[in-house]
Amino acid sequence: MSEPWSEVSTPSQYPTDGTAAPAAPKGLLEQMQELLASVTADLADLQAIGARTTSPAATASAAGEDGGLSAAR
Repeated sequence: MSEPWSEVSTPSQYPTDGTAAPAAPKGLLEQMQELLASVTADLADLQAIGARTTSPAATASAAGEDGGLSAAR
């Protein structure tokens, strides 16, 4: 007696008509590395935009000369 799951035929992941095989699917590690690289690039872009639009004088006056420390005391 054979198991029902063993009788199911699975198609080959490689074509048999002579065409090139499709690229292998990416592993989880590779996907996570690409995602991290993308997020890092986006963060660098946002930091560059923030550095251009925020001057040191504007941030010092918004927080006070002591950087907002007197309010915390």
